[in-house]
Amino acid sequence: MKKTFLFGLATLLMAAMLSSCAVNLGGVAANYARMNNYYVNNHFANGTHKLVIHNQQDFYNVFGSAAVMGRNGQPMNVDFNHQFVVAVILPETNRQTTIETAMVNRIGDRLYFSYIIDEGHATSYTIRPFTAVVVDRNEPSDVVFQQVTRQDLQNAGIQYNGGGIPRPPL
Repeated sequence: MKKTFLFGLATLLMAAMLSSCAVNLGGVAANYARMNNYYVNNHFANGTHKLVIHNQQDFYNVFGSAAVMGRNGQPMNVDFNHQFVVAVILPETNRQTTIETAMVNRIGDRLYFSYIIDEGHATSYTIRPFTAVVVDRNEPSDVVFQQVTRQDLQNAGIQYNGGGIPRPPL
């Protein structure tokens, strides 16, 4: 009897631990925009970073602006009085690597930042992959970062168009 009880308790604990690791793709789409025309500063510590940035000084400690020629070539302006930045930065790598923002959803008093990492072939140079979004201050700033796969999105019934905004099924 005691062994059965302990086995049942262990099973419940294991199920609770696994469910806390599940990807959460529900909620309401948050008000955000992808940040463009920036790069990660060379002096910023190498490694994986999941950041929520609330002020200009911290922002410029991490990112530098990268204006380019042509339409939409200026870096996005971030107004820290009304916005904050959520970012995922990966370690320097010589592999062709991209991080795509899959979803930014509000569930209760938390923001769920879901992203997809694609790693490609080796290159002769190194890069510092990152993705970042600018979020309205009226959204929660308690952020849960979750790496997802395209299969996770498909299992949740979300049609993802690879770099665009995920769409619910028709």
